[in-house]
Amino acid sequence: MPRNTRTDLPAAEIPPASLEGWYVLHQSLSVDWPALKAADPADARGAVASFVTLAERWATDAEPGWSGVYRVAGGGVDFLVLHFRDSLDRLIEAGHELQLSSWGDYVLAREEYLSVVELGLYALTRDLVGRVDPTDRAAWDDALGEALAAEREKGFVRRRLQPRQPEHMPYVCYYPMDKRRNPGQNWYALTLEDRAALMAAHGTVGRRFAGRIAQVISGSMGLDDWEWAVTLWAADPLEFKAIISEMRYDAASAEYAEFGPFLVGKRLSAGDFEALLPSPTAR
Repeated sequence: MPRNTRTDLPAAEIPPASLEGWYVLHQSLSVDWPALKAADPADARGAVASFVTLAERWATDAEPGWSGVYRVAGGGVDFLVLHFRDSLDRLIEAGHELQLSSWGDYVLAREEYLSVVELGLYALTRDLVGRVDPTDRAAWDDALGEALAAEREKGFVRRRLQPRQPEHMPYVCYYPMDKRRNPGQNWYALTLEDRAALMAAHGTVGRRFAGRIAQVISGSMGLDDWEWAVTLWAADPLEFKAIISEMRYDAASAEYAEFGPFLVGKRLSAGDFEALLPSPTAR
């Protein structure tokens, strides 16, 4: 039976179908700077070299997925490491590699957030309800399975489920979020029609930033404490302020969204890592 579907519910209460892609791990790391500055210079260089080796290997296409390392501004965090992998097993391995490296002796994970890239199909689900009775389990399962298989074959859908950071967008913004479940303000008590309409309007706002923002939505229900993680990339960090400010006024966010802490940073290139070493005058 396709995931995210309950055919025992009235049509108006059916959750949207979704497609899942790569697993995602956001690692928020802080550095033990006093220990790094007190270390023998050769040991410090070796630790940074191990970090560079990992980052360069993670950035290649040697395995399904990739990882990016970002220097973070504020938030009590020094680095954000963003891992995408095709399976949870591979993601677990990637998440542990940093701790096992020499650089791992100087870093502490402040938060590790697990999710999976998700494409929520509100419009597809709503349209299918108009053609197939969801209470007819066999008919609904067959129709939904065919619709999801056809959707997954689309090139742009595959690209969304296996996202890559655009090379011209080095800045990242990451935050978790929920939909509200307050009395009188409960997203999950809305009809499918209402939810689909709200998300369509929400998507219209986002499309105005096409070419300026690249976005990844990853679902975390049953995987972590929030319901979704949002990852944005941009060439100019002020684009994050622009899109999030505008979206706060759209009803799906204004009435029903709860946001977690934000992290903003810039992806490190190979040459940036040398600057992590303490200068001789800092000793």
